[in-house]
Amino acid sequence: MVMLVLPIRGSNRLHRLGHAFQQLRTVLIVLFCALATGCAHQGPASQQANRHIQKAPQKHESAFKKYGYRYGPGYYHHVRHYHAYRPWRRTTGEASEEAPPDKRSTGAAVVVNRSVIKGLVPVYFATNRVVTGGSGLELTQISYSRAATNTFGCVTVSIPIVHKMGEVETPKTSWFGIRKEAEDGKHFRIQKLDRLSREEFASAIANPADSLMLFVHGYNVAFSDAAFKAAQIAFDANYKGRVMMYSWPSKGGVKDYDYDRESALYAPDGLFDLLQLIKTAGKVSRIIVIAHSLGSEVVLGALQQAALSQTALGITELIFAAPDVDRDIYLQRASQIKAAAGAVTLYASSTDLALLASMEKAQSTSRMGFVTKSGPTLVPGIETVDVSAVGSEMFALNHSTYSTSRAVLDDIGRIISSSTHLKPPQRTPTLRSMPDDSNTTYWMYPY
Repeated sequence: MVMLVLPIRGSNRLHRLGHAFQQLRTVLIVLFCALATGCAHQGPASQQANRHIQKAPQKHESAFKKYGYRYGPGYYHHVRHYHAYRPWRRTTGEASEEAPPDKRSTGAAVVVNRSVIKGLVPVYFATNRVVTGGSGLELTQISYSRAATNTFGCVTVSIPIVHKMGEVETPKTSWFGIRKEAEDGKHFRIQKLDRLSREEFASAIANPADSLMLFVHGYNVAFSDAAFKAAQIAFDANYKGRVMMYSWPSKGGVKDYDYDRESALYAPDGLFDLLQLIKTAGKVSRIIVIAHSLGSEVVLGALQQAALSQTALGITELIFAAPDVDRDIYLQRASQIKAAAGAVTLYASSTDLALLASMEKAQSTSRMGFVTKSGPTLVPGIETVDVSAVGSEMFALNHSTYSTSRAVLDDIGRIISSSTHLKPPQRTPTLRSMPDDSNTTYWMYPY
């Protein structure tokens, strides 16, 4: 009997242990599903009333932080607007497209649901990149090779519902080097891409508009990234004019600075051609040019051609953001810069890693957009703003303080949105006059 009882008792213990293991497994599965569902949930399932809500500022990781803010130039109210589920509206005036009510808008082989985006920003473009193919246009046809003439078109960029001011939300790359697929509700996306003939382009920009903002990108920028950045600046600054970009053949790689610099030296002919076309065909009262990083080299080359040919380009506002141009060349061409535009603003920084790397590579003592220990390079008639205090190493590798910092973006927003030019302390009273109020030579954001 003893020999029979022991196996039975052992079997019972094993049975109870197996049952406990099954219960633990069930609990773990339930917890995992609950966590997965919570992580996948991106926002409230429904919000029938009070779709546009004003609330006091929240701290980090709140719903406001998650879905982003929406500020326009000069917006200083103490509340912040929660736009994740706001009614659809035009975002940048003439340049924006409104999604049809109660239906989806269709772009080139892409369908976007208006409930997951904040807006659509059409960006007219000219590029001297080599574009292959016929009359149609796909993103893969636009290369980084250099073309002798410009290709024209229009690209429509969607702004995701989760957009935060100053950021361009794009898919992340996994640990294995695989880039995730873009989603309309989470990322900036190109919804439509059209090639236009020169005549069609001229006819399109002939439609009257209050102003035109032309963005010239910098080093390490692919065509799509340039479109995203132009759309982001216009959207975040609440710009209500026409948006345009000139995309020169940047290779779009961190290690490709030498190639990009050669491309920047090659590109002024195409930009000069575009500026002349805008002057003759574009029916706008104000022309605003924003040049970033190495794109400033392209702009200076085009302005030099205008000076030599005695061609008036009609630029109202010229903005240089972290310009990657040799200091001596800047001083040499200062008179051409001032003659080309009604007003010139330069944003410089002492924390720009990209400019430091450029100086090291070129064995240069300084750059046009760099602030040395003795201060920025100053030219009378060019309004220089030191943005070093905006953040520690704000330019970092993306080299974009001007479009990622709320403070600087607000200042640019007031420049491009004002009907008349405002001096730096008029548009941003917090700027400090340097060295003092009675002997101001430049301005800086206070530390």
